[in-house]
Amino acid sequence: MNKIASIFVLTLIFSARVLAETGAVHWSYEGDDGPEHWGDLSPDFVQCKVGLNQSPINIVSAVDADLPPLKIDYRTHTVELVNNGHTAQANVAPGNFLRVGDESFELVQFHLHTPSEHRIDGMSFPMETHYVHANERGELAVVGVLHSEGPSSPDLVDFQSHIPEKLNHPVAFNASLEGVPVTRLDTAYYRYNGSLTTPPCSEGVRWFVLKEPMPIAPEQQKEYQSLIGDDARGPQPVNARVVLQ
Repeated sequence: MNKIASIFVLTLIFSARVLAETGAVHWSYEGDDGPEHWGDLSPDFVQCKVGLNQSPINIVSAVDADLPPLKIDYRTHTVELVNNGHTAQANVAPGNFLRVGDESFELVQFHLHTPSEHRIDGMSFPMETHYVHANERGELAVVGVLHSEGPSSPDLVDFQSHIPEKLNHPVAFNASLEGVPVTRLDTAYYRYNGSLTTPPCSEGVRWFVLKEPMPIAPEQQKEYQSLIGDDARGPQPVNARVVLQ
C-alpha cells in the first residue's frame, strides 16, 4: 500500500472514530445547536468560535496572482454513499488526484451543501459540492464547485437517486469518476486558506473555489433539500486573509 493509499485508509478510520467520539454532541444548522452556537457545544468545536481563518467566506475582492493551474485527474470510482444527517457524502476508491503546481492531493470524498456555502459578491447559489482531498502529510485541499440553476446534471441525478434515507448506514455506490463534470469545468479559481465548514471547524484547509458554476436543475436541488434540509454554514469573517485569483 503506497503512502497516499495509507492516508486514505487512515482518514476513513479517523472519521469513524470522530463520529463515535462526538456522536453525543448534537449539532445542526438551526436553533440552539446551529452554526452560531457550534463553538459552545463541545471543547472540540472551539475553533468554530475563536478561529480566525474560518470557512466559508463571501468572496468580494480577490488579488490577481500567478496561480498554478489546477489539474483534476479522476480515474477510479465511488465506493459508497452515506447520509450522516448533515450531508450526503460519497466515499471514493484511491487513484483520483488534484495536482496544484508541484503538490498532489488524493480525493477522499465529496459531499453536497444547499444552498451554497461560499458566496460571490454576496450572491448565493442553489447548491455547492465539496471535493475533499488529502496529501501525504494529511493536509486537506478542497475544491468547491458552485451550482447555478440550469439543465439537469445526469451525474447528480444518479448520485441523488442512491442517497440512503437511513442515517449513518452506508450503501454501496459504484459510479465512475472519469470524465465527471468537475473535470471538464474551466479551472480558473479563487484560492484562500480556511477551515472545515462543519464541526470541529479545523483550520489549515486549502480552498480552491472554481469560478465557473456547474448547472443544476431546480428539481434536483429541491430533491436533495427535501431529504437533507438546508445544510449551509453562513459566510465567516475574512479577517486578515487575502483571496487570490
